[in-house]
Amino acid sequence: MLIVLLFTRSWMRSGQWRNEKLLFQSGLDVCPLNAKVHYNIAKNAADAGDLNLAKLEYQEALQLNPNYTQAMNNLGNLLRDDGQLLKAISLFKQAISLQKDFATAWMNLGIVQSSLKQYKKSETSYFTALQHRSNYPDCYYNLGILYLEQIQYDKALKAWINATKQKPTHRRAWTNIILLLDDLGKTEEALRMANKALQFISDHAAIYFNIANILGKKGKYEEAEIQFKLAISKNPIDPMIYANLGVLYHRWNKLNAAKQMYKKALQLKPDLSSAKENLQRLYTLETSIK
Repeated sequence: MLIVLLFTRSWMRSGQWRNEKLLFQSGLDVCPLNAKVHYNIAKNAADAGDLNLAKLEYQEALQLNPNYTQAMNNLGNLLRDDGQLLKAISLFKQAISLQKDFATAWMNLGIVQSSLKQYKKSETSYFTALQHRSNYPDCYYNLGILYLEQIQYDKALKAWINATKQKPTHRRAWTNIILLLDDLGKTEEALRMANKALQFISDHAAIYFNIANILGKKGKYEEAEIQFKLAISKNPIDPMIYANLGVLYHRWNKLNAAKQMYKKALQLKPDLSSAKENLQRLYTLETSIK
């Protein structure tokens, strides 16, 4: 009987270990007043998209351990995403008052301050985060966003370049560098940076997409077409790639090909207004020609 009992308990426990949710729930059954257990349940719930449960469990963890800085930070992020910015700021400030070198909380505080257009405070928070963690590409990325909002383009580019130096696979930083350079009319530099990005993120469709758009604006249709097709090979379900390839064919006077691309874009996203409008223009053009 003892062997059977131990086997049954072992079998049940092994099942719990195969599933994080069950594992953390079993921990809660054993230690209901353990803040770490509630934190783990909250984190697992957030990862699964159950944000209400995540908030409740983070709050419970903080009830049990009012100095749990990581729970404050994570709950602050959920509240920020929910638009409760002042409550989020309060949690981040509380976390850094308890842990001065908590770089992540400093960065998250900077993000919320930037959302509230408290630009100077935001910059100070980002710089403080970087003092405590010098190798912090995401912080440089967010600092770049802050400078972009203030139309300080040189500083934004410098921040994003720092992000890519620290993390060469930082996709959003590379994409923003290319887009900003293109917007500033520095197309050759944008192309150079795009090709440099491909050395590290050759599977990223957005880089090929941006190269294609730049080449298309320069009238290099054949080269642009190649890049659009490469983008499609990396991400065949992005409607914007097909829509922009349609624009390229439209300008190139390949009207049947343009029509096919607009229709493909609308299959993937029926409410894509740019593809709808361009397809209608194409039909109008065909009618006028007839």
